[in-house]
Amino acid sequence: MELANVMLALGGDKNNTVPKYGVTPAEIAVLAAIHGADAVFDVVPLDEANEISFREERERLLRAYPAKNEDNELIVLEVYPGVSPILHTTIESLGLEETLFKPTEHAKPAAEKPAKAAKASKAPAPPPLSAIAKDTTSADHLFPDDEPVKADVME
Repeated sequence: MELANVMLALGGDKNNTVPKYGVTPAEIAVLAAIHGADAVFDVVPLDEANEISFREERERLLRAYPAKNEDNELIVLEVYPGVSPILHTTIESLGLEETLFKPTEHAKPAAEKPAKAAKASKAPAPPPLSAIAKDTTSADHLFPDDEPVKADVME
């Protein structure tokens, strides 16, 4: 059987999660039946597998998950009924939605296109210090584009 690492939202509560390592597809199905269809998320299939028979895996699941449904029946037996049930052996056979798998890549920003040389309307540069008049009684040199204004002087 394939193995995977998953996150489990206990009771379907995404604020109360635990990691589960090396779970089988059959175990994922049981966990989803106990905690909710989308309670098992961030599924990361592993490159390893275990060689366990259906009978051994079902017995392991019965010991590990003694949860019962409203009818007081074991949920493992509800998911895999009968004397000799066929268990899920691959992650794909579970038919999980793509959103339940952990992303394998981080999003990258789109490559920026080179900015076109836009004509920026910048304020004119101030005149160099050598061009500034030495007259300290006037501020006209600070605003070279403005027309000179005569101030009313009180006498």
